[in-house]
Amino acid sequence: MIDVQRFGRVKVILGPKNGKYPYGNSIVVEDDVTAIIDPSLWVFESNGKVTERHIDLLFNSHYHEDHGVGNCLFPELPLHIHPLDAPALRSIDTILNYYSMSEAVNEMWKPIMVEKFHYQPRDRFVDLHDGQVFDFGHTRMRIMHLPGHTGGHCCFFFETEGLLFLGDWDLTWFGPVYADTTSSLEATIHSLQHIRSLGANTLVSFHEVGICQDDQEGMITRYLDIVYERERLLLEFLTSPRTLEEIVKRRIIYRKEYLDVVWVDAVEKNSMLLHLQKLMNEGRVARDEERYWRC
Repeated sequence: MIDVQRFGRVKVILGPKNGKYPYGNSIVVEDDVTAIIDPSLWVFESNGKVTERHIDLLFNSHYHEDHGVGNCLFPELPLHIHPLDAPALRSIDTILNYYSMSEAVNEMWKPIMVEKFHYQPRDRFVDLHDGQVFDFGHTRMRIMHLPGHTGGHCCFFFETEGLLFLGDWDLTWFGPVYADTTSSLEATIHSLQHIRSLGANTLVSFHEVGICQDDQEGMITRYLDIVYERERLLLEFLTSPRTLEEIVKRRIIYRKEYLDVVWVDAVEKNSMLLHLQKLMNEGRVARDEERYWRC
């Protein structure tokens, strides 16, 4: 049974457990033009039967594997995505390079990308740009380029309905993720501050939180504060000089064991490098060839 929440002509397709990974929550617009945003694993398993209409337009918020599982259901459609993220969907080697994992993990992950997430290279794209407006007939959607998670990560604002689809700014207790070669910690902070300032009536995340209509500002503030808490823990750890390997083993991002997650080391390392660079730019951390320490 597909769980659907409607906001005018905008449908939120809720995946199992509010879209807990590897599932997600997708958007379908049923208007004079029918569009789907981030067709999830749930959409794929439903064989696209989340609307009785023909899909006219296909959107991805960014290139991560779980946001485009259902892309393969619409091979005839060009994919609307930000140009900074499009290269990752042209080639599986490119997307794995963007993930910035080890070669051993890449070899483990490549067949999963194809068999579980149905990754298929695409060659037809329509560029999304910040401020761009799509008019579907009675529904208008504004593109908001809010990077940090990836370089081209976009959110989708249905202004009349007051609904903002957050993509992977998912408001979970885990906190924001910024671990790819295209990620940026500074952009993450700026994007979340901007989302908080919008005052949207309804926030829809791709994962777990799902639909948020209460204390939206508080939810975003709590989510952003996780970034600052990670920074505090890192600075506390650096009261003594530490190697990058020691910092990774400290598990500031992954604060509990995720033994079945193959990318834990990569996410931890890549995220900590962004924090370390920010703190060095601010003059709060110094380093030599092997160690980092708090100034």
